[in-house]
Amino acid sequence: MLYLPNYAGALRCIGQALQNQKIEVFELRTHADEFRLQGGDPNPPYVAIVELRFSIANLIILDREGQARRRQSNAEIRFDSLPEILRAVGEYIDSKRGDLRHVNNTNSSSFDDPAVEIEYESRAGDVRSETLEMSFIREAVVRMYKRRARISNPINILTRQR
Repeated sequence: MLYLPNYAGALRCIGQALQNQKIEVFELRTHADEFRLQGGDPNPPYVAIVELRFSIANLIILDREGQARRRQSNAEIRFDSLPEILRAVGEYIDSKRGDLRHVNNTNSSSFDDPAVEIEYESRAGDVRSETLEMSFIREAVVRMYKRRARISNPINILTRQR
């Protein structure tokens, strides 16, 4: 099992890599010291399975590349983008103080009720499975954005507005 102090950052980096490769449907598992991903081929005829691995070293590189892109870009934040969705899932795992085992959005192709399935191990050693509805994830993304916006404004820090 892969133990990370911050799943939010790691999953955001993976989301950025998936977005760059246009992979939308995937299953992500932790294994030893890496994340292993199987995703749907983004290229027609969409029949292949794409397999990717992300080590800690890969995530550090992806994070640096993402930071450089964000500094250069003035693009608006898309709250429904894959990096933001995975970041919110990671923050949820972090808030539970869990150790991630599995993230799956392969069943979220339903337009009626898209969701992300997660599995994590609690600090007590219990394995928990949950389904996070997309509405819940979007609300979490917006909360995270608002919190970051308040913290990044130095006037708010000086006046203790949070």
